[in-house]
Amino acid sequence: MERPEVGPDSTFQLLPQDVVLESFVDETVAVHLGTGRYFSIDLIGTEVINLLETGSSVGVVVKHLSVRYGADPKSVEGAIDEFVGQLVDEGLVRPAPNASSSATIPEATPADGPFTPPTLSVYSDMEDLLLLDPIHDVDETGWPTRAEPVADDVSAPLESE
Repeated sequence: MERPEVGPDSTFQLLPQDVVLESFVDETVAVHLGTGRYFSIDLIGTEVINLLETGSSVGVVVKHLSVRYGADPKSVEGAIDEFVGQLVDEGLVRPAPNASSSATIPEATPADGPFTPPTLSVYSDMEDLLLLDPIHDVDETGWPTRAEPVADDVSAPLESE
């Protein structure tokens, strides 16, 4: 699948049926239930994801982070475009259909440190175990709603005769 263009007017959404996020003090951990991969996302990457979740366009994210960190907008733009592209490549976000970039941007309070490109660390060492977990057997609303077994599903329990 070809990576969609990431530009200032692009908006993206998380895949709630496939991706579980948990934020901690210094990182966010994401698990892609469809691939079994898990990810560590640094604080600036977490800010990007939080802004994308509000419906903010990539351009709004760049502007917000440039002001917040007092950073050169062109450097921020390149880093954010690359990061969002990585999120797309890993199946964590997808282009938002019919989205408008009219999200309300939060006030950009000054950050404590300098802007650094957001990082997405990918881990595949537990893919097999995570794919075996029944947490994947969910319907379109996601966890914890378990999907109904399909008639020809060989993983469904057999009924006793």
